[in-house]
Amino acid sequence: MSVQSTSSPPGEGRLQPRLSRLTMVALTFAILNTWIALAGSIGLVLPSGGSVSLLYGFIFCVLCNLALAASLGELAAIWPTAGGQYHFVYALCTDRWKKSMSFWVGWTNIAGWLTLVTTEGFFASQFIQAAAVIASNGTYTIEAWSTYLIFLAIVTFTTVANIWGNRILGRWNDAALYWSLLGVVVISIVLLATSSKNDARFVFTEFQNETGWSDGMAWMLGLLQSALSLIGFDAALHMTEEMPRPAVDAPRAIIYAVMVGGVTGTAFILVILFCITDPETVLNSPTNMPIAELILQGTGNRAAATVLTLMLAVCFINGTNGCVTSSSRLLYSMARDKGIVYHNFAHITCGLDVPVRTIIFTFVFNVLFGLLYLGPSVAFSAYAASCTIFLNVSYVFPVVALLLRGRGILRQYQSEHTYTYFALGKGGLVLNLVAAVFVIVTSIFFCFPTGLPVSGDEMNYVVVVIGIFLILVGTYWIVYGKTFEGPKFEVIIGRAPGDDERPREGLDESSSGPDEKGT
Repeated sequence: MSVQSTSSPPGEGRLQPRLSRLTMVALTFAILNTWIALAGSIGLVLPSGGSVSLLYGFIFCVLCNLALAASLGELAAIWPTAGGQYHFVYALCTDRWKKSMSFWVGWTNIAGWLTLVTTEGFFASQFIQAAAVIASNGTYTIEAWSTYLIFLAIVTFTTVANIWGNRILGRWNDAALYWSLLGVVVISIVLLATSSKNDARFVFTEFQNETGWSDGMAWMLGLLQSALSLIGFDAALHMTEEMPRPAVDAPRAIIYAVMVGGVTGTAFILVILFCITDPETVLNSPTNMPIAELILQGTGNRAAATVLTLMLAVCFINGTNGCVTSSSRLLYSMARDKGIVYHNFAHITCGLDVPVRTIIFTFVFNVLFGLLYLGPSVAFSAYAASCTIFLNVSYVFPVVALLLRGRGILRQYQSEHTYTYFALGKGGLVLNLVAAVFVIVTSIFFCFPTGLPVSGDEMNYVVVVIGIFLILVGTYWIVYGKTFEGPKFEVIIGRAPGDDERPREGLDESSSGPDEKGT
C-alpha cells in the first residue's frame, strides 16, 4: 500500500488513486491525437516522400514506438512513480552517475511536456480559427494576436479544470477517448462519401521528392512527422501515483495508447490519401489547416465543415487538458526530489488533492512562452518542434542506461510478481535495441532543415532551442545541483521495487470504473 495514500503532513492533501487503466489509455491517446496530428502534417510529408513516406513511414514509426513503449513499460512495472523516466535512470545508473543523469533526464522531460502544452493548445486555437474562416466564407482573417487570445482562453480553461475538476478527471478523459474515436469515424465516413478519389497507385506507391535532398534523406525527413504524431505516451507514467495498480496498468496503458494511435492513424492516412485529389489547394488553404480545407472540399457545405473542424478543436482541447495534468505531476515529482529551486512546489493542496502550485507554474510558463507565436514564425516553429526531441531523449535515456548496464541488472528487482505485472523476457534485448536506435537516429535527423537550399526563413532553429536549454539547465546544475536528492522509491510506492503490489486505496465513484483484470 502506498505510504503516500495513508499518511500526509498536516495541511497536506494526497494524490487519490482513482484512475483506471482505461482512463490512462484515454488520457494518453487524447494527448497523442495521432490521426489529427497526421492530417496536420501532410503539407510537410507529401513533398518529402509522398504517399510512400506518409503511409509506410507511419507504420514503421508505430512498430518502433511499440518497442519503445514496451521498454519503458517494463521499467514502470518495477518503479511506478510520477517521475517516470528520470526515476528509471536514477535506479539504473551507477552511484557516480545516478544523480546527475537523473537530474538532466528529468529536466529534459519537463521541457518536453511544457512545450507540448503550448503545441496542443495552439493546435486547438488554430482549428477554431480555421472554423471561423470556413463559417464566414473567407471574410474572416486569421491574425496572430487573435490566435494567441484563443490559446490563452484554452490554457486558462484547462488550468481551471485541472485544479477544480480533479474528481471528474477520469470520466473526462474517458469521454475524450470516445470523442476522438467518434471524430475519426465520422470524418472518415464523410470524406469517403463526398470526396473525389485517387487511384490505388497514388495511395500505395506514389513517391515524390521536392526537398532538394536525396530520395533516402527525403523519406527520412518525412518519417519524422509520423514520429511527432506518437509523442507524449509517457503521460501514463507520470500518473502512476493516482492509479490503484500502477505496476500492472501503466505499462499496458502506454502500449494500448500507441496501438490505438497506430490503428486510427493508419486508417485516417488511407482516407486522406484516397481523398486528397487537389493537394495544392488543400495545402495552401486560407484556413491554414489542410484537413479543414479537405473537409470543405469534400462536403461542399460550410456548416458541416465548420462543425467537423470544431470537433477537431475539441480533441486538442482535451489533449491540452491531459498535457497540463501530466506536466504538473512531473514537476511535482521533481520538486519532491528537490530538483527545483522552490521545493515547496511539492505540495498537494488539501481538499483539491492536486499539485496546484505546479499547475499554476505550467499555466504561467505557457502564457509567457506562447507569446513567441506573435514573433517570427521560425522562432515559434523551433520552440514547438523541440518538444519531440526533448520527450524522445527522455524516453531513450533509461533504455540506453539499461543496455549499458546489461539487462541482468533488472533481475534483482524482478520477481514472480513483476513478471506477472509486465516483463519483456528473452525478447527484451531486441526491443531495447530497436527503441534506442530509432530514437537516436530520428532525433538527429529532426535537427536537419526540411529542404535545400536553406534560407534564413527555412532554417531549422530547433538546435538553438536545445542550446538555450543546455545552458540554462547546466547553469542550474552547477549552482543548485547538489540539493537534488533523487527518489526514495520505498516511500513513494510504499514497498520495495519488485515486491507484490497491493491495490492502493482511494478508487471511488469518481473513477471511470473498477480496475481491469488480466492483460
